[in-house]
Amino acid sequence: MSTEMINKRLQIIEVLNAELNILKDQFSDALENDVDYQALVELEAKTKDEVKVKKAHVLEKPSYKKLAELIKEKRTEIKENKEALSLDLVDQYRESGSVEVTDHEGNLKRMKFAVRLVS
Repeated sequence: MSTEMINKRLQIIEVLNAELNILKDQFSDALENDVDYQALVELEAKTKDEVKVKKAHVLEKPSYKKLAELIKEKRTEIKENKEALSLDLVDQYRESGSVEVTDHEGNLKRMKFAVRLVS
């Protein structure tokens, strides 16, 4: 695929994103001007505030604090292991050229690569 085609696709995506933003703005404006919807939004905000206060009160209990900390630690551990796995998979691909891996249960898994442009 040529650079010209890549640039053309980038332009198409840019135009489509601009059109999408216009449509989203129109949608938001329509909702903001709907009286019934605004009444529901106000009720929702009030209810959310009440729930937030009650939830904070409940979460002050030591047992909830301990569980929340354990959950946070487990999420961090999972994230770190996923990052390490990604690096290991890249290394294996470089060494073997294969995009398939057999997991600990004997199941054949295929690697999926994602590429994005960043500025």
